[in-house]
Amino acid sequence: MKLSTPSCPSTPETSPKRRPQGIAGTKTAAALLATMLLIASGATPATASDESPTVQNDHAMGSTIPGHESAGHLFSLQATESASSLPGVPGMDVSSHQGVVNWTKAAENGARFAYVKASEGTEYSNPYFADQYAGAASVGMLRGAYHFALPNASSGAAQASYFLQSGAAWTPDGETLPALLDLEYNPYGSSCYGMTPGQMVSWISDFSTTILSRTGRLPAIYTTTDWWNTCTGRANGFGNHPLHIARWSATPGELPAGWQAYTLWQHADSGVFPGDQNVFNGTVQQLAAFASNPGPIFSDITGGQFTTEVNWLGSRGISTGWTEANGARTYRPLAPVARDAMAAFLYRLEGSPEFTAPAKSPFADVATTNPFYKQITWLASKGISTGWVEANGTKTYRPLEPVARDAMAAFMYRLAGSPEFNAPAESPFADVDTTNPFYKQITWLASSGISSGWNETNGTKTYRPFEPVARDAMAAFMSRFDTKFGDQ
Repeated sequence: MKLSTPSCPSTPETSPKRRPQGIAGTKTAAALLATMLLIASGATPATASDESPTVQNDHAMGSTIPGHESAGHLFSLQATESASSLPGVPGMDVSSHQGVVNWTKAAENGARFAYVKASEGTEYSNPYFADQYAGAASVGMLRGAYHFALPNASSGAAQASYFLQSGAAWTPDGETLPALLDLEYNPYGSSCYGMTPGQMVSWISDFSTTILSRTGRLPAIYTTTDWWNTCTGRANGFGNHPLHIARWSATPGELPAGWQAYTLWQHADSGVFPGDQNVFNGTVQQLAAFASNPGPIFSDITGGQFTTEVNWLGSRGISTGWTEANGARTYRPLAPVARDAMAAFLYRLEGSPEFTAPAKSPFADVATTNPFYKQITWLASKGISTGWVEANGTKTYRPLEPVARDAMAAFMYRLAGSPEFNAPAESPFADVDTTNPFYKQITWLASSGISSGWNETNGTKTYRPFEPVARDAMAAFMSRFDTKFGDQ
């Protein structure tokens, strides 16, 4: 396979090595020790062939760090301690530079997880990826895939989509680690890729949102404290992304802005395992839980009512929320659900079915350029929402109006296929008369257990039909709907 070089301003490196093998003052004996450790680890170096990547477009995780961070930060490029000498669960990361890996030997030496490079930019994929990824799994390791970011080469969404083509998307199978975004110094030019901190934060958010919407889980972020604080301007909104800190030293040191703890730590670039040496911050049982559970998605959902349902909504990609200026991903749980967002929620709840939006809008107030145009017209095509016929004869959808609780009941009822249902002769709600135009749908919703209403202090039960639906309550409605009707 002929590999092309991303369009980046650079003077191509001339050394075929994976990364500079040493810093000022590193002795020849240390390099010899590294070679001996590589042989002992069982790694087979990649040989030159038509499929051999070139250094210009194949950078391993951490390969740019020695050229930018001091010896005091790096401590030593060679790890001479055993895998069990550091607290936590030992693991490794590899790329094409390790070639054919002896996974059995790595597991015997104590590795319990591995990250494998899948891609870089949008023009390079690791030719060894499939074999390395499968090899890690074959010896019982948890494994995940990482992407080496080139933020100035293409959008975050484009690179996330390219990465996912590798087939290594996270799934809740208990064996797969979350996608890992490798953010480090530009191997081709200026450290921060010629981008402002604001531009970098937007790029990272773009990548993250795409991964979340496609896999249901936020990616982990690999970086150094220096790179992050410099290139993102100390952005503190990514703390809900697992942190893979890079620091080749005896301790992980100060963490980047936004994180109080690290999940993974790359502590050396060679040692008892092929490739880089890593450790998970926890026990084997906690590592297994980390693989299985997506964790919190929104920074403003930290517990309390409907937390489980909101996180479920995020993990299903039904809502990706908002990205704030500091990179934080928020859900805004108490904000009302607007009618355009409701269309998007229900469309995604149904699995984002194939649908070609009409060339001409059926609604006078919904332009074909509306970001939710496809979802709104899908909702209308299914008869879930018919909109309004105005006095002048035009048809409107009123996309920015909040959804009232009575209308929400109608939406859900129609989404379920308008099932046969006999509304009770007496209303179960003091504030919903049997003559209410949505009486049947409201009582169907209650009978299905999707909404139970409120028990007031005077002993009556109410539904509050004209109140706007809050976003956290909408998450609960959709979660319950999916539980009851999702497999039908």
